[in-house]
Amino acid sequence: MSQVFAVILAKLRMAGHEIASVRNQSRLKVGVITVSALALWIGTYFFFRAGFDWVINFGGRASAEFNFGELLMSRLLSILSLSLFLLLIFSNVLVAFATLYRSHEVVYLLQGPMRYDHFFYARFFECVAFSSWSLAFLGSPLFLAYGLSMKVSALFYFASVVFFLPAIIIPACIGAAASMGLVRVFPRLKPSVMAVIAAVAVGAFFFYIRNVLRGQRISDDTVLPVFLAATGRTQSFLLPSHWVAQGILAAARREFGACLYWFAMLVSTALMALLACGWLANRIFYPGWSYLAGQDRQRFRPMNRGVLNRLAALLRRVPDPARSLSVKDIKLFWRDPTQWSQFVIFFGVMAIYIANLRNSTALTEQPMWRSWIASLNVGSVTLILATLTSRFVFPLVSLEGRRFWILGLAPLTFRQVVWQKFWLSVCTTSLFTVGLGVLSGYMLQLEPVYFWLTVYTVALANFGLAGLAVGLGTLYPTFTEDNPARIVSGLGGTLNLLLSVGYISLMVGTQTLILQWRAVEHFAGTQWFWYALAAVLVFDTLVTVVSVIVPMRLGLKNLENMEF
Repeated sequence: MSQVFAVILAKLRMAGHEIASVRNQSRLKVGVITVSALALWIGTYFFFRAGFDWVINFGGRASAEFNFGELLMSRLLSILSLSLFLLLIFSNVLVAFATLYRSHEVVYLLQGPMRYDHFFYARFFECVAFSSWSLAFLGSPLFLAYGLSMKVSALFYFASVVFFLPAIIIPACIGAAASMGLVRVFPRLKPSVMAVIAAVAVGAFFFYIRNVLRGQRISDDTVLPVFLAATGRTQSFLLPSHWVAQGILAAARREFGACLYWFAMLVSTALMALLACGWLANRIFYPGWSYLAGQDRQRFRPMNRGVLNRLAALLRRVPDPARSLSVKDIKLFWRDPTQWSQFVIFFGVMAIYIANLRNSTALTEQPMWRSWIASLNVGSVTLILATLTSRFVFPLVSLEGRRFWILGLAPLTFRQVVWQKFWLSVCTTSLFTVGLGVLSGYMLQLEPVYFWLTVYTVALANFGLAGLAVGLGTLYPTFTEDNPARIVSGLGGTLNLLLSVGYISLMVGTQTLILQWRAVEHFAGTQWFWYALAAVLVFDTLVTVVSVIVPMRLGLKNLENMEF
């Protein structure tokens, strides 16, 4: 195992150099990211703290003999643990594929005298770090708010830290094993068969979620029974997420025996999962990697055949060189499984959102709640859009890689290249998000003013978020990295995500304020409401224009001053 530790130590040393290189970055960039990250952490804490306090107060008022708040809080912790567990599995499937198969370091490591299970262990801990750092950042304010709301002992916070490592190893092992199995099977399937399987899987997942979430109309008398029945599925003894929740709650109650029992269950399962993944890597990793590497060299597509090669004909109205660059970007996206597989997962998230829109309560018919639903719907759709642009649009310029100098020799300008990325982002994301806004507004049966406000805001956000992603991706490119996940995880990607969230918060916040004023009748007449709404729309449009022009100009200036 000395080889494993040698690789891990080398990675830690490289990470230390990356951290030390922050001093060479722009102070404004580092300052904005630091302040934004702290603001996000603090805002997350207060958001969850307010929500948990409301749940406890609601439970105390529900019954004089028994406080349902404590029961609801324990169920909420189980729900959060299960949600994070499933998200980590999806994340690790994608990260493991990029780390185990697509990284340039894999070729050099496999040439050394290293067993395949040792190679897997050395790369596995890198997968865990990449897939779990955001969970540690956003999960810490959540558990802090939970502990302070419940007024638990200090052992709760200690248990939250101790349970974290084995809790993230288990989904990482499941994701890595799934990734190795998929690489062993799917490269041998034809693209048409893979597309049919993906479509069937997404459709089956949509109908399953729709049936699970379809329930009776909830009233004040049935909200607690329905909630307890729905959350009872997270209490299964077979779920590691349930072990985490029960162990942390046992520590909060100072039940040391129960806490150690759940911790032992978690650690033993994590170690067994590691051994099983090492055994699996010894048998299927190298055959899958070898076949995948050989398949790349055998690819040949005539210019007039294939779906992707016909894109040029479909885009014949788009002038060159924008048409050729767009076809190239789409081909590169489709040929990278780590890219389009994440796109399929986003479709799954959209399916869950759409499937749950029909669930309603009697309160949602009141004007105030209708305005809240419209505002939250806009926020949900635009946050999905921000995730798409941060993950897929921001790395577009950096993915040109060391070959970017070729574009410099071509008969086109950097301005054409950058604006082509912008319009490609706007056109592709609008197909999904504007349609999602229209469909969600129709399913929620929004009033005309709410419906068209949703459509306009989502369409506007496509321009603003694309400008931020492309502009900042050009301002802070990483041409030496070919892994999109690592490009997004850098300082530039973090800054883009934080500014995107701030842009959405500003737009949705101003609209929510105006709609709530209308709902509580703060406007003396309808005419004043339309004036105020027009002012908000003009403000949002100006913010979008600034979000497009400023980052794009700064990015173009930086690109033109670079030497390749």
